[in-house]
Amino acid sequence: MKKIVILSLAALTFTACGGANQQSVNSNAVPPPVTTTQNNNNSLVVSSHSIDKTAPSNSANSTNSSSSTSPMSKPVDVTEMTAKIEKADKELKAKPTDAKAKENLAAAYFERAFALTEAAQYRAALGDFRKGLKLNPNNKEAKDMHDQIIDIFKSIGREPPKEGEEPPPLPIK
Repeated sequence: MKKIVILSLAALTFTACGGANQQSVNSNAVPPPVTTTQNNNNSLVVSSHSIDKTAPSNSANSTNSSSSTSPMSKPVDVTEMTAKIEKADKELKAKPTDAKAKENLAAAYFERAFALTEAAQYRAALGDFRKGLKLNPNNKEAKDMHDQIIDIFKSIGREPPKEGEEPPPLPIK
């Protein structure tokens, strides 16, 4: 699983940097504008750096770079993982001092975060890593992946989403 995640992150970096043809990354670069076209099925096609239409919009805090999706992002069914998170959250609220309930919620967040990372949904994964790490800051694998995602955003001159502004997972169609 680690190899797949690392390869996915490396591919994201390569793709986001423009492949082998780009010689340097401008950290002050402005993301490209949103472009739309119609395909043969008469449905709207939005460029890979477009605004995520599934994320709640707050025009005061929303920017193209913080709400764009990776061109490699693909929907993944996280229904069961989300149900685990909701169940574990409910258990922790019922017993806020229960260490096992806290650990279960952190584990549920990490499970979904790694699944989202494998699906190249790095912004959504970052939110789950952050939530899980608040509950269990000692999970080295989750901390390393969180830091790696942050480093990739920085290396391509883009800001990661601010805490609490991460988009939800892409919906399955």
